[in-house]
Amino acid sequence: MRILVILAFPVVLAVGIVLIPVVADYSDHQLAEKAVAQTARWFSGHLIAAIGFAVSILAVVSIDRHLRLLSRSLLAMTLPCISLGAGLYAAGLGADGIGPVAVRAAGESPTAFFDGSGMYVTGVFVAGTILFGIGLLSLVIGSIRAGILKGRSRYVASVGAFVFMVAPAIPSGWALYGVAVAVFGVFVPIALALRREL
Repeated sequence: MRILVILAFPVVLAVGIVLIPVVADYSDHQLAEKAVAQTARWFSGHLIAAIGFAVSILAVVSIDRHLRLLSRSLLAMTLPCISLGAGLYAAGLGADGIGPVAVRAAGESPTAFFDGSGMYVTGVFVAGTILFGIGLLSLVIGSIRAGILKGRSRYVASVGAFVFMVAPAIPSGWALYGVAVAVFGVFVPIALALRREL
C-alpha cells in the first residue's frame, strides 16, 4: 500500500500537467489567453497538479515510515522542505488555474491576470521550486545514506532532483513536463527500492 502512495505523486502530477494546455512562450500572453479558452482543461489540469503536490507530502511520509520500520530515517529537513514547497506549488497552481478563468468569466481578457500577477505567481513558484528542490535533494541523500538507493538508482534519483530544480527556469509550458519527468526520476527508484526491501 505504501508503494502505491509513493507512486501516486508522480502519476497524479503527470496527469494534471498533461491536461494543462501548453503555452509555448510564457512572455506571450496572447498564447496564454488561447490556452485559458480551453477552460475545463486549464482549470482541471491545474487543480489535479496541485492535488499531486499535496500527495507528495503523503509520499514522503510513507517513505519515512517505511524506513523507520527498517530502523532508518530520512534527513530531518526533508519533510518540512517538501511540505512548504508543495504548499507553495499548490498555491501557485491554484492562482494560475483559477485567476485567468475567473477574469475570463467576468468578461475581461485573461491577459489582465497574466499582466498583473506575473511577479507574484512567479515568486511563489520560484520559492516553491527552491524549497521542494531542497526537499528532493534531502530525500535522495537520505535514501542513499539509508542504503535504499544503490547503484544506478542513486544517479537516476539525483539527476531527477537536479532536473526538478532547473526545469522551471525554461520560459515555456514545456518546463512542466520536465518537472513531471523529474519527480518520476526521484520517486520511482525509491518506490522500487523499498519494494525490494519488503
